[in-house]
This record gives sequence, structure tokens and C-alpha cells, in this order.
Amino acid sequence: MAIKIKKLDQNKERRTIVGVIIAAIAASVCCVGPLVLLALGVGGAWVGNLTALEPFRPYLMGLTLIILGYAFYKIYRKPQPEECAPDSYCANQKSDRINKITLWIATVFVILLLSVPYITSLLLAVPGNKVEQAEIDYSTLMVVTLDVPDMYCPACPFTVQKSLLKLNGVISAEASLETKKAIVTFDQSKVTTAQMIEATTNAGYSSSVIVN
Repeated sequence: MAIKIKKLDQNKERRTIVGVIIAAIAASVCCVGPLVLLALGVGGAWVGNLTALEPFRPYLMGLTLIILGYAFYKIYRKPQPEECAPDSYCANQKSDRINKITLWIATVFVILLLSVPYITSLLLAVPGNKVEQAEIDYSTLMVVTLDVPDMYCPACPFTVQKSLLKLNGVISAEASLETKKAIVTFDQSKVTTAQMIEATTNAGYSSSVIVN
């Protein structure tokens, strides 16, 4: 009977830690997912299903922190070994140390995962240019503004910007979370606005040309 209770306690604490990780992934998949897929060269209109979760990200982050707090409570506030029945799970100090180490590793992973959108937003300070000035044919250059309404998190502009810069003929791209727009300088002899729209859509962000 003691062995059965021991296993039940162990499984409950492990499920709590796994729950923290799952909640963190759910809170970050809307921002991190499209960026990772873009880096891997995977895209498609279906990626928009991930970005559709962005409005719920604050709630998922809150849920993650609540579960994380509960995990710390369960592991650090459980009865002391001398208060536990002999051979029970809580009396096993070795198992307790393993759970604490696992929890801290999970905590670091969760913090890093939740921080990725804000870290990538800092990269927007770097100009989104990919062509040297000497290589530019100014006679065929144009500037277009794209409306990208589905940008909600700090990582979204970075993903949109990178999706545009992957196109041959795009000279520079600057996306803004505040305005939900992307300003693109491109060589009209090499790339079209339709290709830009397709690129952002495949990255998970539908867009359209703003006609002045």
C-alpha cells in the first residue's frame, strides 16, 4: 500500500512539472512557432493557426505562472521526512532532491521560452538590410507599405521582417508592432508585392498592400 501511495505522489508531482512546460509551450507557440518554422524553411497558410493564439497569450502566460507556483508549493511545502510514514514517497530525501532539480530545470526552460518574443524584439533594432549599397540598382527600386494586422506579440515583427528579407529582390524590410505595418524597399524587376504577401502569409501573417 505504501509503495502504491509513493508512486501516486511521484506521478502527481511529475504531472505538475510537465503541466508547467506544456502551458509555457502553449503560451509561446504563437510567437516562437512561426519563427522556428521560418528558420527551418517550413511555411504555409496553416501557420496562421498558430498566430491565431496570440490574443490568448497573456492568459496562457498567467496559467503557466500559476501552475509553476503550484509546483513549487507542492515540492517545497510538502511534509518533512520525519512527518511522513515510513517508506512513503515524501520520506525519500533522494526523490525530493531529484524533484527539486527537475523543477528548477523546468523553471529555467519556461523563463527562456517565455522570454524569446521579447529577446527577438530587441533584434528589430538591427536594420533589416541584406544588400550592400554598391549592389543596389536605384532605378528599379520601389517602396511599399504592407498592412499586417495579425501582429500581436513582440516577436511578430521580427518574423514578418525575416520572411520578407528571404525574398530575392527585397532590399530592406522594417515591421512595426505599434502600427502593424511593414515598410519594404524592393527591386521591382526581381520581386513582386504578390510574392511579399505570399511570404508573410506562409510565415503565419496575412498582409495586404496599402494603396496611398
